[in-house]
Amino acid sequence: MRRTVAPVTSRQEVPVALPPTEAQQLVRQHKDSAAANILQGKPAEALADYRKVVELSPHDSAARLKVAELLAQLGQRQEAVREFHYLAIRYAAEGQTLHAIAACKLILAIDPEHQETQENLASLIAMQSAEQSTEAAPPEKPAPTPLFSQLPRDVFVALLGMLEVRRVSGGEPIITEGERGHSMFILVQGTVRVVHTPENALPRTLAEIGEGSFFGEMGLISDAPRTATVIATRDCTLLEVTREMLAQLSARFPSLELVVQQFYKDRLLDNLLKSNPVFQPLSDAQKRAIAQRFQSRSVEPGTVLLQQGQRSSALHLLLRGRCSVVHQDPEGSERPYPDMTEGSVFGEISLLLDLRVTATVRAATPCLLLMLDQETVKELVLPHPEVRRALTQLSRERLDRTAALLSDGAEVQGSFLI
Repeated sequence: MRRTVAPVTSRQEVPVALPPTEAQQLVRQHKDSAAANILQGKPAEALADYRKVVELSPHDSAARLKVAELLAQLGQRQEAVREFHYLAIRYAAEGQTLHAIAACKLILAIDPEHQETQENLASLIAMQSAEQSTEAAPPEKPAPTPLFSQLPRDVFVALLGMLEVRRVSGGEPIITEGERGHSMFILVQGTVRVVHTPENALPRTLAEIGEGSFFGEMGLISDAPRTATVIATRDCTLLEVTREMLAQLSARFPSLELVVQQFYKDRLLDNLLKSNPVFQPLSDAQKRAIAQRFQSRSVEPGTVLLQQGQRSSALHLLLRGRCSVVHQDPEGSERPYPDMTEGSVFGEISLLLDLRVTATVRAATPCLLLMLDQETVKELVLPHPEVRRALTQLSRERLDRTAALLSDGAEVQGSFLI
């Protein structure tokens, strides 16, 4: 049966029963030839090479993408749109939502009025999300894309029209530690390295992440400085979601604010439960149970969240806003500690070990917090012996550090016991 979607673009026929080894060799030869032609500024010859690759290997999506890009470069707009459309629908059907979105954006760059692709993609993603919400996805199926899979269909279509596709060469930085953030990035193709440079120390690699990952989400709701540098380790294609995009969409679709808040809450809780040494020993099932017990609380500026000399009644995770922290010495003078900013965790040591806090924490701005109550801690956290060992070690380190800073009169930096 002849294909009606995305037919082979070259008329040249190849043997159907070509031995696999020979076919692989021919594919490699044509790809090498295409790369050489591109370097020599010969896009038409490179297009011919990639078309032969597609004939030999019809499911090679990377080669088909090159065909589409070269068609666009050569001004063959209608054919380019057809190829990108085929890729977008195929990616979406396979659950590769990010690749599908990138293909759609490339279509809209060629033809801004092309509505069919984004409408079809939105329908496929909505269908995929509905299926995955009612039954477990097969292991080989990618997970729903964070944020995108939670959006109503009309909001997703509107966001799709605003998204930016960025291409970054290997070795180039995508975000830089210390700069003010205003966007989140989603890695469609390529790999990146996350690097942190502590004060007066050498850079340290925190992670290597690949396709489907996202980073920089703090920039969606805060202009706080970036806490790490992200560098492309090879050529990358990224989708960028900016705070301005979400603000514009929120004005049209008020429900978007709730989706973004839930996304951010889930992301912060996931980071907390994975990275905080108190929770690391717990199983994934235990972490999910704890995440469901966090409650949100909004407070006005001046609200005291922790009082020096008293015990904490909850673990606090600062979702939005800024909190001031001060220590009062016996003479009554106050020493400021570094402010608590979005993403900060406090009160856990006092809560978990029943210790009095050594500083007062107040809301410096309107704040939104997530809080884990004492009963949940006693029920789900403290019974784990490895958690108690981690707590003992962490509290000893913080207490020693705080005592040394207070006795020396040094400026307080970093973590301290509250």
